[in-house]
Amino acid sequence: MQDRGYIEKKPFFQRRYVRVGIIMLLTMCSLLLAGLLFIWWFSAQSHPKLDGETIEAPLTAEVEVIRDSRGVAKIQADELEDLFYTQGYVMAQDRLFQMDMTRRLAGGRLAEVIGEDALESDKYFRSYGMHRAVDGIIEQFDEETARMVDAFAAGVTGYIDDAFEAGEQPLEFRILGYRPDEWTAEDTAIAVKYMGYTLTGNFRDELTHYELVRRFGAEAEAMFPDYAEADEFPVIGDGLPEASESTAVAAYEELTKEQAGIVEPDLEELSELLPEPWNGSNNWVIGGEWTESGAPMIGDDPHLDLAVPSVWYQTHLELTGDFHSIGVTVPGIPGVVLGHNGEVAWGVTSLSADYEDVFLEQVNPENPNEYLYDGEWEEAERHYEEIHIDDEPEPYVHYVDETRNGPVMNRVIEEGPYQAYSLRWSGLEPGEELDGILRVNRAETAEEFAAGLEGFVTPGLGWVFADTDGNFGWQGQALLPVRQNGDGMFPVPGWDPDFQWDGFLEPDELPGEMNPEQGYVMTANHMPVDEDFDYEIGRSYFPYRGLRLEEMIAEQQASGDPFTLETMREMQTDVVNTQAEMLVPLMTEAVRDWDVELHGGTDLEGEILGELSDLEEEALEQLERWDYLEDVDSSGALIWHLWYEGLPQTLFERYLQVEVTNHVSRHRVIADAAETDVVFAYLDERYQVPFAKAARETFFEAVQQAEELQGGSASTWRWGDWHQVEIAHPLGAVWPLNHLLNVNGGEMGGSGFTPGASSFDEETGIANHGAGWRFIGDLASTDRFYDVNIPGQSGQWRSPHYEDQMTIWTEGEFEEMIYNKEEAEDMNRVRFVPEGAS
Repeated sequence: MQDRGYIEKKPFFQRRYVRVGIIMLLTMCSLLLAGLLFIWWFSAQSHPKLDGETIEAPLTAEVEVIRDSRGVAKIQADELEDLFYTQGYVMAQDRLFQMDMTRRLAGGRLAEVIGEDALESDKYFRSYGMHRAVDGIIEQFDEETARMVDAFAAGVTGYIDDAFEAGEQPLEFRILGYRPDEWTAEDTAIAVKYMGYTLTGNFRDELTHYELVRRFGAEAEAMFPDYAEADEFPVIGDGLPEASESTAVAAYEELTKEQAGIVEPDLEELSELLPEPWNGSNNWVIGGEWTESGAPMIGDDPHLDLAVPSVWYQTHLELTGDFHSIGVTVPGIPGVVLGHNGEVAWGVTSLSADYEDVFLEQVNPENPNEYLYDGEWEEAERHYEEIHIDDEPEPYVHYVDETRNGPVMNRVIEEGPYQAYSLRWSGLEPGEELDGILRVNRAETAEEFAAGLEGFVTPGLGWVFADTDGNFGWQGQALLPVRQNGDGMFPVPGWDPDFQWDGFLEPDELPGEMNPEQGYVMTANHMPVDEDFDYEIGRSYFPYRGLRLEEMIAEQQASGDPFTLETMREMQTDVVNTQAEMLVPLMTEAVRDWDVELHGGTDLEGEILGELSDLEEEALEQLERWDYLEDVDSSGALIWHLWYEGLPQTLFERYLQVEVTNHVSRHRVIADAAETDVVFAYLDERYQVPFAKAARETFFEAVQQAEELQGGSASTWRWGDWHQVEIAHPLGAVWPLNHLLNVNGGEMGGSGFTPGASSFDEETGIANHGAGWRFIGDLASTDRFYDVNIPGQSGQWRSPHYEDQMTIWTEGEFEEMIYNKEEAEDMNRVRFVPEGAS
C-alpha cells in the first residue's frame, strides 16, 4: 500500500482562515467602537456648559443662572429685558430643535428641511392659517409685553449664533444639515396658537356626524355624543342644559332635497393631520378647611402626547422686586405658564368646549373663487402659499381660498368637484395671552389671578387657582362663539345667514366660581356648566376621570381625614376605570345572554361560533370579578381594553363603515343596545344587530388577541406586559436613531380613562399620551411644591437630563420644586454678563 504520509494538523487558532476571521472580526469591532465613540463625542459637542461659565450677552446687568440636580434653571435678574433674554437663551440651550420644529410645523414650513414627505402637512397647516393670525396677536401687545417677547426672541437668537459659530449646534441640526433662522416675535405668537390648536378636537367629530347623517339620515343623530343623557356623568356646576334637536341636521335634510354632490370628506387621510381629539387634563384645588396644613392644596397634570423632549419646559424666574415664579412653560413661550409664585398657585385643563365649526360651501361652477352667501356669489380671499421643499429648485405653490366662514380645508386632501367645506376657529382671532402671562405671574390674590386671564383667546382652558389667604376657584377662559343656530355638533350651511356666528361670549359670561361651598373645585374635561347657563358651548366632554376624582374627593371628605400631599399624589396616579365600571356589566351580561341558535355569531374567518371555550369562560370570569383597577398585574384591564377597542370598531366600522372615536358616542350606543337588546335600533333594519351577537363576536376576538399576546391562561395575563411607555423623538422613526433617541419607560398602569392617565396605541399597547408634567402643592409653604416632567428637562441626547425624570414618573413619584435655589451649595451656576464685562 502506498504511504500517503502523515499530515500534521495545526492548532485551531493557528489555522490561516481562523486568523483571518479573527482579524476581520477585531477590525469590525474596532470600527464599530470607533464609530460609537465618535457619535458619543460628536453629540457631546452640543451640550451647554452648565457650571462655572461666564457668557457675554447684550444685557444691562449681570444675571445669575442656577441649575438644580434636574437641570431646572433659576434665572434671577434686576431688569425685565435681561430676565427674558436669558430665559430665551437658556431655553434654547435645552430645546432649540423642538422650538424650531414647532414653528415649522404650525407655519407649514417642515418641507424646507425634511423634504417632500412633509408637503401634505405643510399644505394642511398653510390652509389652517395660524401663520396668518400671528400679526393679530402681536398687535395686542402692550409696551411691556413687546419688550418681554422681543428680549426672549433675542436670547434664542443669541444662542443660535453662539452655538453655530462655535460648532456646538444640537445634534439634530447636524443630522439634518441646516441652521435655523433667528427667532422672532411671530414665532412665539405661533407657538401660542399651536398650543391652542392641539386642544381643539371637535373638527373631526363634526365630519363624522356629517358622514353618519349623510349615510343613514337624521336617525343617526341618536349616535351623536349627548352628555346630558347619562345621569351619572359629573358636571362642574349643578346640572346640564336640556338636549335640543340639532338645527344643523334639519338644515342638512332640507339641503339634500335641493342640492346634490356635496363632497364626501376624506376622513381617513385628514385624520392623520388633526389634533388628538382627547387632549385634556386633570386639575383641582382642595380648600384649606379640608387639608392637614389648613392652606389650600393644588394638583394639576396636563395630558398631551408624550414626546421626546417633553411638551413642557420647567422654568424658574425671579425679577427683583416684581415677581418670583416657578413651574413650566411651553418651549418658545416666555414666562411661567403653570406653577406658583409664592402667593398664588395655578394649573389648567382643557375646557373642552367647542371653538370651531365646519361650514359646507357651495362654489360657483363658473368661477371656483366665488362662494354662495345669502343668494349671492361672493369672491373669496385667495392666498398663494409658496412652500419650499428641500432639494427642489422651485417652490410648490399652494392656494387657499378664505371665505367669510374661514379657510377652505378640503382642497388640502383632494382635487375634484368645487363643492367644499371651510373651517372657522375662534383661535385665529387676536388675543392677549402673552400680555396675560405677566399679569398672572404678578398676581398676589386669587381675584387678581382670575382678572389676569381676561383677553385669553386660545387655548380654551379651565384654570384652577388658590392663594395663601385661603381663597380658591376656577375660571373657564376662551373665546367662545355665540351660535344663532346649531349646537356645534354638525357642519352647517355656510351660505345661510342664519348659521353665522353672532359674536362671542363676554368675559363676565364665561363659567367659573370662587370659594364654592363644597370646599373644592375640580375639572377633568367634563361638562363645565349647569342648567342655568345661557349658551350652548359644547357637547363633546369626557366624563370618566372627573367621575373618579369626584368619588375620591367625596370619600376623603366623608372619612374625616384631612387631605395631604400624599392624598394628592394618590389622586393624580389613581388607576380606577369608571367607564369600565359602567359598561363591563352590560357587555358581560350580553355574552351570558348569547344563544347560538337565537343570535348566531361568526369569527373573523366566518366560522360559526360555538359555546364559550374554557379560555373564554376563564376570561369572562376574570372580567366579572375585576375591581376595575388598572394596575400592571391586572388581567381584567387587558381583556377589557382589547374588547372595548374591538367592539366599537365592529359596530361602527364593520357594520356601518364609519369610524367613530368619540367615547361618549360609543358609550351611548352600547348603553342603548343593552337596554333594547339591539344595536342601532333607531336605524333601518339592515343595520340592526342583536347586542348579544355583537358582544359574543367581539369577545371572542378579544380573547383570541390576548391569547396570541400572552398565552393560553387568562389568569396570568397582565396589563403591564402589553401597556408600556415608549416615547419617541421626532427623528426616532429613522433607524438606527430610534435606538439612540427614543426613551423606554417600562410597564405602566392606567389608561386614558383613569386619573393616572396613559392612553395608548390600539395596535401596539404602547402608552403614548398622558400627563408628561405632574404638579402638586400645598400653599402653606413654598417648600411644599413638587413636580415631575418626562423624560427630562433637556432635549439634547446624552445630556444627564435627557431622561433622568422617567423612572420617578413611571413610579408615580415627584421631586421638590426648589424655590430658593440660591441658598443651596450643590447647584450649578453660570453668569451672564454685559458684553465686554467678563
